[in-house]
Amino acid sequence: MNRNGKASGNAGNLMGILLIVAGIVIAGNVMNWWSISLFFKGWWTLFIIVPCAGNVRRYGLRTGWGAGLILGIMLLLSQWHLFRFDWAVKLLLPLLLILYGLYVIGNGVHFNRVAPDGTRNGNRRGGSYNAFFSGNETSLPGEEFFGANTTAVFGGVDLDLRGSIIVEDVTITATAVFGGIEIYLPDDVNVKLTSTALFGASENSVKRAEVPEWPTVYIKATAIFGGVEIF
Repeated sequence: MNRNGKASGNAGNLMGILLIVAGIVIAGNVMNWWSISLFFKGWWTLFIIVPCAGNVRRYGLRTGWGAGLILGIMLLLSQWHLFRFDWAVKLLLPLLLILYGLYVIGNGVHFNRVAPDGTRNGNRRGGSYNAFFSGNETSLPGEEFFGANTTAVFGGVDLDLRGSIIVEDVTITATAVFGGIEIYLPDDVNVKLTSTALFGASENSVKRAEVPEWPTVYIKATAIFGGVEIF
């Protein structure tokens, strides 16, 4: 079964357990075996938080699951008057615009800079792989890879480089805003990750030791209510 199927099954199991426990507690109350109240302020947010938390724990912070978990927690806190959800909704768009504007100034302009030899950033065929409210799955089998710029905004990008040819050090800039980016690398490269996160996470799942003779893939990740994962 694929990863999406596993995630769906895991969420279904957690939801099923939650429903069974609720049924047992209610039955016990009816039979006067105990008196347990299942309801508290914001109890309904558990139907968002529990399945999302289970999938985030198992598969990492990815499109949908991480955003759903954050949304559920925000809703729960707002029910207890610990968080002004209405303010968050009103400030969400301007915050995203400010953060993304800062990213464009700090990274986007630099990436698109034309080098003296007529190439962009010195990458002869550096690609751009983006997803805005959508998905983008890209693989480059048998092609030489010179670096890339990836952006996921309320969407997901899967960049599969396992069949690509990397002969020199390259840089991948990955920005996830309420989205997820997954990067799959060949076995014969070193990986160095630097990241900035705001209610998000970046994870390097490549655990092999560095080999001096191999080229290095430098990944500069920014995660804002999103996730970047390297495999």
